[in-house]
Amino acid sequence: MKKKIVIAAVTVALVLSMAFVFAACGNGGEDPGILFGKELLPLTAQVDILQNLETGSADIGIMDSVMAGHYLTHGSYVGKIASLDLFTFPAEEYGIGAKKGNDALVGKVNEALIALAADGAFATIAAEYGLQNEVLVGDDTANPKADATDDSWNKVVEDGKLVIGYTVFAPIAYMENNTLTGFDVNLAEAVVDYLNETYGSAVEIEWVEIDWSTKQTQLENGTLDLVWNGMTLTDEVMNGMSTTVPYLANRQTLIIRSADAEKYGDMRSFFIAAKDAVVAVESGSAADLLMNIE
Repeated sequence: MKKKIVIAAVTVALVLSMAFVFAACGNGGEDPGILFGKELLPLTAQVDILQNLETGSADIGIMDSVMAGHYLTHGSYVGKIASLDLFTFPAEEYGIGAKKGNDALVGKVNEALIALAADGAFATIAAEYGLQNEVLVGDDTANPKADATDDSWNKVVEDGKLVIGYTVFAPIAYMENNTLTGFDVNLAEAVVDYLNETYGSAVEIEWVEIDWSTKQTQLENGTLDLVWNGMTLTDEVMNGMSTTVPYLANRQTLIIRSADAEKYGDMRSFFIAAKDAVVAVESGSAADLLMNIE
């Protein structure tokens, strides 16, 4: 699957690059190391993309469709920010990551996800956030780390806590009435409840808001046990972490200010206007990887 994702991403990059060459010859102002635009603006969290579009610090954003779909229909950005459906980006898969080698912990999370899918709890949580059609785990999903014997799960049990890194990313993880909630938050709580009941443990979750670009470093130095926050299973992620089975589908999507809809209204208009655009992405995200072509 990951090879298909990479091939599809390369195909999209080639198509966009060719279109850019034909539409914007002689523009001279772009960073040759990015897919389009004159400047790439890497930000700490995906929600910052929306803020920078609203203030005019960015012209185009690229973010997860799961998040874009939420903010374009809920809250203060409704009517101000719009999706730009000129391109269909490759399908992606979300996974949960632990330190490389911590397979026993990942195996336990896989076990819980599969059990929750089997009894319908996974689907119920997904439906609460309108994500029921994106669920990738079923009762027949195999657990490739079921037989792992390292001590990573035992350490979590001994510590009595599971430290999970997240960023503000509705509907995945966000604050409501001063309480952290969201699809991944509720799913993680259900996973830990299942494991505590099944194994007689008393593990509690400690949520830590992180800078997304530091996620792997924090796993490696032991600051975090898991990164659980709508993380796309890129080759880089899968090579650098121990990862769960894919649990949710996603794709990248372009967003703009609603007032600029006519400016980017068709393919030709997009490539003429995009040559002068500041393009905002979350640093270290799948969108960041897509934009950087060097």
